[in-house]
Parts: sequence; C-alpha cells; structure tokens
Amino acid sequence: MNKIFQFSITTSLVFIMLFLTSCHSNKLDINTNGIEVKLDIRHFESDLFENKLNDYQSFSNKYPFFLTDYNKGIIGFPGNEQEAFQQLMLFKTDVNAKKVYGFVKEKYGNFKPYEDELTEAYKRFKYFFPDLKIPSIVTYTSNFSFYVNPVGQDYIGIALDMHLGQDFKPYEYTNIELYWRKILIPQTIVTNHMLAHANDLFLKTNKAKNFTDEMIYQGKLLYFLDAVAPNVPDYIKIGMTQAEFEWCKKEEHNIWSFIVKEKYLFDTDKRRFERLLKEGPKTIASGIPPEAPAMIGRYVGWMAVRMYMTENNSVELNALMNNNNAELILQKSAYKP
Repeated sequence: MNKIFQFSITTSLVFIMLFLTSCHSNKLDINTNGIEVKLDIRHFESDLFENKLNDYQSFSNKYPFFLTDYNKGIIGFPGNEQEAFQQLMLFKTDVNAKKVYGFVKEKYGNFKPYEDELTEAYKRFKYFFPDLKIPSIVTYTSNFSFYVNPVGQDYIGIALDMHLGQDFKPYEYTNIELYWRKILIPQTIVTNHMLAHANDLFLKTNKAKNFTDEMIYQGKLLYFLDAVAPNVPDYIKIGMTQAEFEWCKKEEHNIWSFIVKEKYLFDTDKRRFERLLKEGPKTIASGIPPEAPAMIGRYVGWMAVRMYMTENNSVELNALMNNNNAELILQKSAYKP
C-alpha cells in the first residue's frame, strides 16, 4: 500500500475517533482543584456523650434545628422542648446508649477520611451547582433507628451507628431487616448523605404520576451520584451487593423487556409498580425470577438516564436534575438494552 495513502487513512481514523470521543465525552470528568469548600461538620454524639455541652442553651446555639428534631423526632422524647431536653440529659447516662456511642467512637473517632470524601463530593457538587447552598452536616447516634440521613432546616444528619458494617453483631438484636444491613457500611456514608441532599433538592421534579416518573427520578438521583461520587462502585451507589448488581447487568435486556411487555411504563397503580422500585430482599412480582434482587426498576432507570446523558451531550447535570418530563427523558435516551 502507498505509504502516503496509508497515512491518510490512519489520520482520518484518528480524526473520526477524536470526533466521536468529543461528541460523547465524559461530562462528569472534571477538575476540582480550584474549587474551595469548607464543610461545617458538627459531631452531636461526642458533644452529648463526652459532656462537651451540658445545658440547653449551649446545645440550642450549636444545634438550633437539629436538637428539637433529634429529641422529638429521632429519639422521640415526650413533652415540650425543655422537658425533652431533660430526657436527653438522662439518655446520655443510659448504659445501652453509651454502648452504642462506644461502638461509634471506636469506628469513627477519626472522622477525617470521611470528611475528606464529603469535601470532594461537595467540590464536585459546587462545580455542577455553583448557586446552591451546602448544608451543615450533623453526625449522631440514633439508637439504631431508621433515621439514617434526616434532612432538616440547614442541615443533613448522618447516623453513624447505622454504618457499623453489615456483620456488626448488635444489629441482629434490633428490628433492622437483614436486607438492609448490606448498606449499613462505612462506604455508604457519603453516598447516602449525597442522595438525601439530592432528594431534598429535586424531589419537586418528580411528578410521581406513574412508573416512568418514579423510575426516571430514581435514575436521576443515581446519576447525581455518578457526578459527585464517581469513584464509588455502582453497586454501592444503588445499595445492592456486587452479585445483585452483576445479575442486573446480565439480565438488563430481560428486565427491560419485562417492564415493556407487562405495561409498567405508564402504570399508575403505585402498589403494583413499587414492587420494582422499593428496597427489600428481592423483587416479588408475577413473571420475575426468584433470584431477582430488589430495585430492578431503579437499575434500568439509572441506565436509561445514563444513556440519555450520553445521547444528548449538550444537556448539563443541572438541566437534567431540574427536568420534570420523565417521559421525554426516556424517549430521548433511546434506551433499548
């Protein structure tokens, strides 16, 4: 072959590859070096159990909104605010409550690695959403309640006792279901927190009229995690085991075919379609194999949103998260696994 002609072909191929790469460049591949973020992280558990704060005014000054939410909502003390606070002062002397704090202190006495991860996530958040406020972060112990990431006025909480590891023995003596324990791990501290923040910011974009609305909204939240926590494995983002996630990848075509065939897309019967979206030990629905994990609807919603963002390269993350037209997102994704 003529060398000049061979060079031209090679050059053309390189150009085509560069063109295709630019058309489908990874818009989430960003540099955060120039972004300054200083997080406000407050450790309620150590202030309480180590007697760093002891009077109502001190707690109220440092935790103006969280204190009431913790006393009245998370722990559920009776009475008015002052009476609930007196119960809190007794609570911190309770043997079991102190044991829970001991477990948390042993594992998270040095919170710096998680502060660094949260800071990086919020740097990325600031890049994509420069005008949105970063909330205060309050860590605490919940006595194994299901208030993992409460969102209050100007804060988002992190229940550290709900991240002690799926094999943490005391979980066996609580009412925490076995399927939940796989996400009660240190690796979900950042992802669960950022999901709670995203849900608080963008829940209004979910019309919640049918399955497609819910599926695409869940997919948007998971794509948000792609943006702010790109180095976290996908199975952790969605709250599955690695084996469950691999099953979904292998069966993606069949999952989608089932959803279309069984006419779930525009189904408005929430009790029916929630079976494909909610957490649980598995997906229990007619026509679904017994080995199917829970949340297969979230999985395909996520994959559809990823495809949408690949096929529509001019769409920025901010526009995606504020887009309330789930049907149009699905249509423009051309999602057909």
